[in-house]
Amino acid sequence: MTRRCVLHFQPVEKYPPAINLLRLLGQSVSPDSEIHVFTTDAGDGRENIVIPGVTIHRLGKWKQGMARFARILFYIKFVFLAFFKLIKYKPAVLMYYETVSAGAAYFYKKLVKPSCPVIIHYHEYTSPAEYESGMILNRWLHRLEFSLYKKAVWVSHTNEDRMRLFLQDTGKNAPSQPRILPNHPPAYWSNFSAERAMDSFKPIAFVYVGALSMETLYVKEMSEWIARQPKQCYWNIYSDNLDPEVLTFFDKLGASNIFFKGAVKYDDLPAILTKHSVGVILYKGHIPNYIYNIPNKLFEYYTCNLDTWFPQQMISCLPLVTTETFPKVLALDFLNLDRLSLQELVNNKYCRYQKNEYSCENTYSELIYLINASRQN
Repeated sequence: MTRRCVLHFQPVEKYPPAINLLRLLGQSVSPDSEIHVFTTDAGDGRENIVIPGVTIHRLGKWKQGMARFARILFYIKFVFLAFFKLIKYKPAVLMYYETVSAGAAYFYKKLVKPSCPVIIHYHEYTSPAEYESGMILNRWLHRLEFSLYKKAVWVSHTNEDRMRLFLQDTGKNAPSQPRILPNHPPAYWSNFSAERAMDSFKPIAFVYVGALSMETLYVKEMSEWIARQPKQCYWNIYSDNLDPEVLTFFDKLGASNIFFKGAVKYDDLPAILTKHSVGVILYKGHIPNYIYNIPNKLFEYYTCNLDTWFPQQMISCLPLVTTETFPKVLALDFLNLDRLSLQELVNNKYCRYQKNEYSCENTYSELIYLINASRQN
């Protein structure tokens, strides 16, 4: 039996791009092979995902308000259990996501099977300054994984800018097989994108999906702008990850045209998104990770035929801006939204319809081939 193993310390349910890859792997699994994923349980009541063809091992359960020392013990437990799972399953190929998942992979390749091919992917970019000021554990793990980069058969980031910075940071240890792996949605999402008027209509429906923070996102600026136009637009917000002060802010604002909808399942998103006209992204760009970020929500909004607005500080998104075609992708100054005309922004009268096709099936095809080509030895 040929086994492939994936290490994803953070609960996979919180990372749609990882779910998309695992589903495709599950669909491609052969009768003589297995896919094993080692992750954790979010512990927040979230339903654990089940993926046909993939065995998911929960090597720990998060607890709300976990103290720092408890988190360290939690991670050590994960590394210990994952390491012995790898010894048990003897993977033909081993993939891990993010530095925080590197521990068991490093020790398995170092102590047990140096010949095991390793694949590394990063959801996020972490700068050297952030490693130095962050958790000691993560800093130590990053030093360990430096020895894996040149030996890895694949190392990927989500866009060219992040990879460029990563290669600068790693210097002489830079990987020999760098790849770009964007966060594209499944191809079938395009099937939900037909029924939307392309010129302005009233009220204009905005949507936001994702984490909410008053400190790192333009929540205040966007909310106040929407609230001043109750007859022209409304805004639906979907989130299960928000700072407490966000709800306090919405309560005080008391806007009649802003609606907090709570959590939404990833697979339900296409049907929900296509009831709207504009999807917004709100990162302020307070660290390089968010300046050089093309979030999966941009591709998801766009694929479902929504115009997409993002802050102009998000440098990596700028090449995707459209001016003569729709769905529109626009970079805006969220500190000066009142200077903008809502009707002009959503007016597609002088634009032609032209949409690029994004799909995780195409994006992940080379990686899936590499994973499946590895054989037990």
